[in-house]
Amino acid sequence: MKLKTLILIIPFGLLSFNNNYRSEYPVPPKSEKLLFYIQRNLNKNTIIYDANFDKNGMLAHDKPINVYWIEYEKNGQKTELNKVEKIYAYGVKSSKFDKYKNQYQIQLVADEKRSFILKQEAPFKAAIYTKINNKLSKLNRLYIYADNSGFWPTVKYIELFGKDIVTGSKNYEKIKHS
Repeated sequence: MKLKTLILIIPFGLLSFNNNYRSEYPVPPKSEKLLFYIQRNLNKNTIIYDANFDKNGMLAHDKPINVYWIEYEKNGQKTELNKVEKIYAYGVKSSKFDKYKNQYQIQLVADEKRSFILKQEAPFKAAIYTKINNKLSKLNRLYIYADNSGFWPTVKYIELFGKDIVTGSKNYEKIKHS
């Protein structure tokens, strides 16, 4: 991940999963729209990435993903990202790469090195894929752990959780930052 961007992300909250925290974090409600979510060690508020469908159930060409907060520390209210969060922290960039299939290349603005593929699987159903531990996987969630003791937070590690598309088994990768 781009560390300069992550420095900007952390004040708005980043995520981390260690076994002590996982059971304490709320799990967002499952829906056909939910692609994945991000949780952070800063607080329990969660960033949600939903598929954005048109009235026919196809991914919306101009904006295939909706990103927003579920603020669990404010009674679970839904809140839109602010402009800075969209541009530097949790926003997405998308480009359609298959004109015959409804598929998009997705990049998180905080991590321009890692690619994600958003695929339409059926009307009103989509999934997002990336390599986790060198295996193509359906992404479920991310967790980012940051040290907030300094003037600028420092990302210590990011965890990716998903499901291997070949074996169907759970897949996990921890990416350490110094």
